[in-house]
Amino acid sequence: MAAPDYLICLNCENPTYNFEWGDGGVEQALCEVCGNDEPDQFVTEEDFDAIVDEKH
Repeated sequence: MAAPDYLICLNCENPTYNFEWGDGGVEQALCEVCGNDEPDQFVTEEDFDAIVDEKH
């Protein structure tokens, strides 16, 4: 998968452009809104939409 333009922070649901993407996905990320820096707490827009759809 090619690197996305941005990721969405699952903590505050804001986009972040400050991340490193590798073969396995998110390697590092930082949300400048809430300070979250846990790579597993960031998803692509497509993955976020899938999570939101599951809740409805």
